[in-house]
Amino acid sequence: MHLDNFKNKTVLITGAASGIGRGLAQYAATLDMNIALMDLNVDGLKETQALIPDASSLILECDVSNFDQYSKCKAEINREFGVVHVLFNNAGIFLEGRGWKVTTKNWARIIDVNLMSVINGQNLFVEDMIQSGENCHVVNTASMAGLIVAPALSPYTTTKHAVVGLTRSLYLDLEDEKVTVSVLCPGFIKTNITEREHSGLNLSEKALDNHESAQASREWLAENVKDAMDPRDFAQFVFKNMDKKAFWIVNDPELVHMYKEYSKEITTLL
Repeated sequence: MHLDNFKNKTVLITGAASGIGRGLAQYAATLDMNIALMDLNVDGLKETQALIPDASSLILECDVSNFDQYSKCKAEINREFGVVHVLFNNAGIFLEGRGWKVTTKNWARIIDVNLMSVINGQNLFVEDMIQSGENCHVVNTASMAGLIVAPALSPYTTTKHAVVGLTRSLYLDLEDEKVTVSVLCPGFIKTNITEREHSGLNLSEKALDNHESAQASREWLAENVKDAMDPRDFAQFVFKNMDKKAFWIVNDPELVHMYKEYSKEITTLL
């Protein structure tokens, strides 16, 4: 797909109420796309929609980890715009903590949002993309936490590693189709990733791991995203890489270097 070929195509962005999702929506609007915005945070969705007043857009309140809800929203998108050409499985939540100190309720919630929502998205849309015969694209948001590991980030790291593996499998399974696949592994982006005040997280705050290592990891991330890359600039970077049909979309050279060091643990065994 070329950037000019996105014109009048339909894009669905989950997690569109803020952050990377909002940036993707703003850039998609410059490409004259039909934009379906999906999130549990309705106020945030309205704010995103207000930033793209000239775009053909639709807002949908949805818990994408709930297959039935997601399916009903898909039907609404199909009625409004037809086939979804670009799917951004972008919804996600952040949760720090040491693995054995994370409650099963919180484990279930982060797995549902960060992993099952991506599975739901591909199960709902990929077959339609194939059947359309048009050039389509699936983009799954993982993280550099899908490639490297830091202390006391077990829930987030586990789910993001899973998204990378799922996306690579999808990429291989669709090699002979007109549906291309990318995985986003952003480094630090200026978002509200560490904030838990917005709606829809459904995490048990009382059960959080308050160990100093968990607090340090959260504070480290919060500090690094404050002055990081703007989501709109990252969105442009993402679309340019989609244009190249790149599988890996990674924006942080320093974290790539960390991955190289991390991977040496395996390569030096041989």
